[in-house]
Amino acid sequence: MTPPQDPRARRRAETHRRLYLAAMELFREQGFEAVTVARIASAARVSVPTFYDHFPSKEHIVLPLPEPAEIEQVMAEQPATLPLGERVRGGIFSWFGSIQGRDRDELLERWRIVVTSPGLRTRAATFERATAEMVLEAVAPDRHEGPPPVGPGVVVSATLSAYTQILVRWAEEEGRRSLEEIAEEVLAALRQL
Repeated sequence: MTPPQDPRARRRAETHRRLYLAAMELFREQGFEAVTVARIASAARVSVPTFYDHFPSKEHIVLPLPEPAEIEQVMAEQPATLPLGERVRGGIFSWFGSIQGRDRDELLERWRIVVTSPGLRTRAATFERATAEMVLEAVAPDRHEGPPPVGPGVVVSATLSAYTQILVRWAEEEGRRSLEEIAEEVLAALRQL
């Protein structure tokens, strides 16, 4: 990612990164539940309101929601002629393919924290549902013109539940296998249902 050129945007990005790094260090050292927003802000040398300017909650540090535009782009890359489940599966592989290097290492680190925190594991389901809504909006933006059909919601929700299972398994295995290998395994199991 190219750093912002505007000094104000650059400072904002630096503060955001500092908050992220401080939080992750504290989560590793003390456990997610033991760390407060005030402690994160203090470690990053910012105020609590500044923390909330960057993250809605400490959960959003570990489980950041994708931007709707990112979901739209990933889903637009999938052939519209494919069944919805295949399009979402393709989107998962495309998403994983776009996460490389430091971003992939940090994704694994975040999910290691998720799997060790019962509260975060539960919260991951909320984030999963929010992401499913974004995917449904991306594949059927006019679905609000009447009662939504049940089928697409079931397909997207089931596939995104598999997505979460992929990340959980990857973290539980300490990243020994690739995300893609685990995705193949989990999505094949879903296909057999």
